[in-house]
Amino acid sequence: MPSVSPVKGLVEAFLKAFAEFSPEAEDKDVKEFLEALEDFRAQLSHCDHEQEVRRLAASSVRTCEQFLKQSRHYYATREAELTEMIGILRQAAKHVAGDSVEFNAQMRATSDRFQGLAQLNDIRELKKNLTQEATALQKTVEAKQKRDEEALSALTEQVEALQANLVEAEEQASLDALTKIPNRRTFDAALTKAVQKARASRVRMSLAILDIDYFKTINDTHGHPIGDRVLLCAAQWLTGAVRHTDVVARYGGEEFAVILPDADLAAAEARFRTGLGQIADRSFEYEIENEVRSVRFTMSCGVAELSGGETPQDLIQRADRALYDAKNGGRNRIVAKKRSKLGALFG
Repeated sequence: MPSVSPVKGLVEAFLKAFAEFSPEAEDKDVKEFLEALEDFRAQLSHCDHEQEVRRLAASSVRTCEQFLKQSRHYYATREAELTEMIGILRQAAKHVAGDSVEFNAQMRATSDRFQGLAQLNDIRELKKNLTQEATALQKTVEAKQKRDEEALSALTEQVEALQANLVEAEEQASLDALTKIPNRRTFDAALTKAVQKARASRVRMSLAILDIDYFKTINDTHGHPIGDRVLLCAAQWLTGAVRHTDVVARYGGEEFAVILPDADLAAAEARFRTGLGQIADRSFEYEIENEVRSVRFTMSCGVAELSGGETPQDLIQRADRALYDAKNGGRNRIVAKKRSKLGALFG
C-alpha cells in the first residue's frame, strides 16, 4: 500500500491554514466552521488509510466551500448596509431640494397675491384679504416646519439604526467569536501601535504568548463543547490576572497573547507567575447525565521584552521561542527570553 503521509500532511496543512486565516462571517457560522475543522483534524490524526484520508479531504473541502459562501453573504450584508446609508443621504438631499422648490413656489404665489392687494380700494376688503393671506402664509410655514421635523425624525431613526448595526459589525470584526476578546487581527494592530508608542515615549513594554497545556487531551476526554468552555475560562481568567491597560487576545487555536505596555521583563514574568498559579488552582465544573464533572488545566508562557531596533515580528518570535522552551521544559511554567547580546548589537 502506498504511503499516505504526503497526502495526509497536505490535508493537515490545509486545515490548519484555513482555521488560522478563515474569512469573517457571522459568529455562529465561524464557531461551527472551526469546530468542524477541529473535528476533521482529530479524525485525520487517527487515520492511516489513504482512502479514508481522501474522503476526509473531500469532506473538508466541501465544508470550506460552504463557509466561503456564508462569508460572501456576510460581506454582502455589510455592503448592503453601507448602500442603505448612502441612500439615506441621497433621500435627505432630495427632500431638502424638493421641498425647498415647493416652498419657494408657495412663497412666490403669496407674494404675487400681496401685490394684488395693493390694487384694492375698499379698506374692509383689504383687511379681510390681508387676514386670509396672513393665515395662509402661516399655514404654509407651519406645514413646511412639520414636514421638516417628520423627515428629520425619520432620517435620524434610520441613521441611528444603521450606526448601531455598523458599530456591532465593527465590534464583531475585532473580537474573537468564541471568547469575545480581541482576535489575531486586532492583536497585530495593537502590537504595532504599542511598539511605536514604547519607542516614542522611551518606556519598556513586554509581550507574552501563552498556550493551554494538553488541550487536545481535554477535547478528546471531555468533548469539544467543554474544550470551548476551557478556552473561554482561559480568556476570562487571563483578563482578570492582568491590568486593564494590558491587551489580552486570542492568538490562534489554544494560544493567547498579552501585550504589557510599561512593563519590563521582570515585572511581566512576576505577573504571569502569579496569574498562571491562580489558573492552575482553579477548575471548571460542568454537569453531564446528572453527574458533576470538573476540568483543571494549566498554561505555559513565554515572555519577551521589546529591545531597541526590534520589529513587532521580532518580538513575537522571541516570545514564541520562549513558549516553546516552556512547553519542552515540562509545561505549566514561564520562560523569559532575553535578546542575545549579538542580536542587540546588530539591532
